[in-house]
Amino acid sequence: MSSINETIKGDEVKNYFVHSSILIDVDGASLNNWGSDATNTQGMDNTSAVKKVFKNGRMYAVVAGQAWRYWWRESLGLNGWSLSPITRDKKVAFTNANPLEYADDDIFGYMRASKDEVKDEDGNVVLNGGKGKNKDKPKMLDVTVTRVSPLKNSILTSVTSIDKKALNEFSTMARHDGDAVPYEKQSYSTVLKGMFSLDLDQVGTFTKVNRSGFKNVMDTTYGKVLEKGTEVNDLINPNIKRARLENSIRQQRAKDTILALKTIAGGAKRTTNYVSVKPDFIILAVLKGGNNIFDNIAVEENGRATLSIEALKEAIEDNKEYLRSDIYIGKMSGFMDDVSLNILKSEVAEVTIHIETVNKIIDDFVKILDTVVI
Repeated sequence: MSSINETIKGDEVKNYFVHSSILIDVDGASLNNWGSDATNTQGMDNTSAVKKVFKNGRMYAVVAGQAWRYWWRESLGLNGWSLSPITRDKKVAFTNANPLEYADDDIFGYMRASKDEVKDEDGNVVLNGGKGKNKDKPKMLDVTVTRVSPLKNSILTSVTSIDKKALNEFSTMARHDGDAVPYEKQSYSTVLKGMFSLDLDQVGTFTKVNRSGFKNVMDTTYGKVLEKGTEVNDLINPNIKRARLENSIRQQRAKDTILALKTIAGGAKRTTNYVSVKPDFIILAVLKGGNNIFDNIAVEENGRATLSIEALKEAIEDNKEYLRSDIYIGKMSGFMDDVSLNILKSEVAEVTIHIETVNKIIDDFVKILDTVVI
């Protein structure tokens, strides 16, 4: 196998993705809820149940992918990003949809369906004119823009089933005159698993094709990107032109996105059911192609969540030709201490594997993005 740098230089199509799988150990969590549940023990109306899915007849706790993205975006804001302002308009809400100014619009995508008044060179509103009933109304220009997010993430699900293990917590509000007000909520202790993918080619790269998901920006914004950036061909269709920000900006946005996992926080019921949602385990690599190879490495064994070393070995060895970086694995002490990750270094040939704490491995991984975000 040739070196990673030689392979990158030889790739004609550089469709590179950061692929990752994470595990989060939570105790007494109530992170993401929906309405009442028929299983509440007291038969009360004032209840909230955890989100759950069923697989093979068993129940698993769920945190919605949207909730995870919300925490992630907030973390980026707290880490220094200026987040895109949100406009609430009748039945819809949308961000500024300006990926040039707001990095979160670039990374998380958007859809903004709206129309603007047409103005002349002096800034005066242009009317429809003519003889129709709308002749005195402003001429409107469709400025709808959409962008598919370069960052894609799964839901978070429990590795082990929570059948008969979700706790129904009976509580009361009694700090007032009169009868106490009872309510009930569910919580659980489990290991949550999730995965994400970051399309490095799409970071800081925008099209204006009149097609849903492809009209990322209007002509004016496209031109502003080109003032300091460059124009590149689409990876699949060379007839489609794309405006690309400077590489230094794209690299920093990609690195900041991954670094935010070190400080990510969030979840419902945090005042009484506080848990950390920072990863206790993470695996990161850059691969050519959009399929995440680390999707089946967390398994249930004798009722406990654990890592399948065999599944991880197979994932790496079976996809060596697509690797465009070393493998970076972070795990915190006290979490799955019975799992020996170091065996991978001796048993997986021709692939360099780095094993450190979660924060250290994230710091080490983002340094390589300066060479593969191109």
